[in-house]
Amino acid sequence: MITPYLTFHGRCREALSFYQEVFQCEEPKIMPYGDYMPEGSLTPPELLRDWVMHAEMVVNGTNMWFADEAAAPGIGENVKLTAIVSTGAEAAEIFEALAQDGEVILPPTETFYSVLHAAVKDRFGLHWNVVAEEAPSK
Repeated sequence: MITPYLTFHGRCREALSFYQEVFQCEEPKIMPYGDYMPEGSLTPPELLRDWVMHAEMVVNGTNMWFADEAAAPGIGENVKLTAIVSTGAEAAEIFEALAQDGEVILPPTETFYSVLHAAVKDRFGLHWNVVAEEAPSK
């Protein structure tokens, strides 16, 4: 499954409200940065506490992901695609293929929700996240 992933710089909640009104969507699911801190991380900067780390909303029949990023996305960089696959092995294979002659943004990383989450800009300049549905063992 390919999921559109829209990123903002502190305006994600505003965008969610706008798209919710335009498309008459259900209430989005929102997780702010302040609600999640990876092991060993320091408290997020005050500015980021209320920014959106991850949100999901079904827009016109398509499940879409949204987030705020600390670095303001450049023109054309605020729309990403997320390839969601079943296993970490499948995710690793897709990531490696997309990374050939591309730029690794986030190397394959285990998270609280997946054995593998990675990000890459492919050789054509498209930004991808690759996420395995397979949960980590811990």
